[in-house]
Amino acid sequence: MDIRIRNLLLIPCLLCVLCVLGALSLFSAPSVSAHALAGGNGNISGRLLDGTNKNAPLANQQVTLQMAQASTAQDLATARTNAQGMFSFAHLATDQTVSYALYINYQGAQYTSQTISLAKQANQQQNLTVYEATRDSSKVAVVNTTLLVRDPDIHHGTFTVSAVYDFKNLNTRTYVGSLDASKGKPNALLFPLPAGSKNIKLNSGFDGYNVIQVDKGFATNAALPPGDSQFAFSYDVPYSGVSYDFSYTPLYPTVSFSALVPPDMHVSAQSLQAHGLVTGQDQHQYQNFTATVLRPQQTVHMLLEGFANPASANASSPFKLSNLWLIVGVLILIAILFATAAISHILPGKNRKRGRARGKGGYDKGSAKPAKHARSEQDELLHDLLELDKAYEAGDIAKATYNERRARTKARLRALMREREVMRR
Repeated sequence: MDIRIRNLLLIPCLLCVLCVLGALSLFSAPSVSAHALAGGNGNISGRLLDGTNKNAPLANQQVTLQMAQASTAQDLATARTNAQGMFSFAHLATDQTVSYALYINYQGAQYTSQTISLAKQANQQQNLTVYEATRDSSKVAVVNTTLLVRDPDIHHGTFTVSAVYDFKNLNTRTYVGSLDASKGKPNALLFPLPAGSKNIKLNSGFDGYNVIQVDKGFATNAALPPGDSQFAFSYDVPYSGVSYDFSYTPLYPTVSFSALVPPDMHVSAQSLQAHGLVTGQDQHQYQNFTATVLRPQQTVHMLLEGFANPASANASSPFKLSNLWLIVGVLILIAILFATAAISHILPGKNRKRGRARGKGGYDKGSAKPAKHARSEQDELLHDLLELDKAYEAGDIAKATYNERRARTKARLRALMREREVMRR
């Protein structure tokens, strides 16, 4: 299983790199850095609060300001909170194309503010709330799991599944897992996958965190703060026939499970209820099958039928194995015909010399037929073989008849060639 381990937040501060490179870097830096270094009259301030302890201020913590323009983002500056949990960033650009965000790494979890624009209001206040961390996942549940099955890719023998998990953490602390697997399965957020899944693509919820492969799925050290969190990813499932037995085993208590399947597939699932067609986020129609209140390790099955068989794609390719043998057979017959023609041009001169010793009529003493007649019959036999192969390939004659006539013709051809060999001696 190929799992891409990513860290999408640009934690390394590009501004520090610019300082190291010196004045020359100031002229070659991207436009985002130019805005930041030019300064402005914008200001962002706020307080860092501990949500676990009734929003008490947190002192001596480092808050980072990130700046984005167009498709480029970078860490612009950092500030350390004072005794009242206050932080402030001044001299910020107020261009309409520039936006900002605050974030902090606290006890293994990342907390990010909403996007801030200073174009209409140059001075803004934005608080950040963090929570104490815990390794206890007993208060973690899945409100809803949605699996969307897409049409199969017949050429690769796979179908894609898009998964969306809506978690709820009922604790007042943030669940922060660990990817340490030295003592077995890591104590981290876990996601199941069907056997053989590949091309896993992580989408929302995983930014700034890592994942590792575990038995029957993958684990991530992504944090779950109190309240709601959503994770989304997709993966490819290999299949080899016209149907697939899809199974899903929840790892957390699940309030609702939903499987969306293309309308041209037939689904057999005793543990799921059919609710007709629904429109997905991609504006396509899907069959909707649901289940409620699934316990951990309570597996549900769906027999998906109506797949395009990958084997048929190979069989329908322009170059079939049967065609290969037909071409080889035709080439062999052509080679025999050319060899026969070459021999027929060589033998007449020798036969004329032998004719005087054979007497009138040009018969060999031990031969029942003249040489000219032997060559003519050989050509007819080769022609018969070629016509017989064509008739069989066209389906005009049965296989048993074809094999019997072909064997008889080839036997006569071998006998005729032995007679000619005796004549040449």
